[in-house]
Amino acid sequence: MSDRDQDARIGQIVTALVSLGRLLDPADMEDMLGAIGVEVDTGWEIVLERRMVRRADGNVVAFPGNTAPARE
Repeated sequence: MSDRDQDARIGQIVTALVSLGRLLDPADMEDMLGAIGVEVDTGWEIVLERRMVRRADGNVVAFPGNTAPARE
C-alpha cells in the first residue's frame, strides 16, 4: 500500500468518525474513541515487540551455551 493510499484510507476513517460523532451521544463517542485508543496503543506495542525479536538472518553471531557469569 502506497503512502497516498494510506493517507486516503486514514482520511476516510476520520471522515466516518466525524459523521458518527454527530449521531452518537457525546459520552458514547468518548467511550468509543477511548476504546479505539487502547487498540491503537496495543497495536504499537506489538509493532515494537516485533522489532525487538532476534532475526534469523541477522549478522550477529550468538555464543553457544550460557555466557552469563556463574552465581554463588
